[in-house]
Amino acid sequence: MVQNKSFLIASHIKPWSQSDNIERLDPFNGLLLLANIDKAFDLGYVSFNETGRILISERLDDYETLGLNKDMSVLLTSRHQD
Repeated sequence: MVQNKSFLIASHIKPWSQSDNIERLDPFNGLLLLANIDKAFDLGYVSFNETGRILISERLDDYETLGLNKDMSVLLTSRHQD
């Protein structure tokens, strides 16, 4: 868990460019991620399952050098999945 929240970036689950105004302002269309995870998420190299556990693409063979590991997770609620 990150103690210093200033390192977190608001990342949209459904991209801003593909969202309507309601989705853009929906707090459950977002995740707070560190910059390295945000970039990998935006590029499609990582995702998260329904429990929030990270899913790392096989195309990202050097994920550990990016500070990623398979034990990472985010806190999700059922509203994130609507």
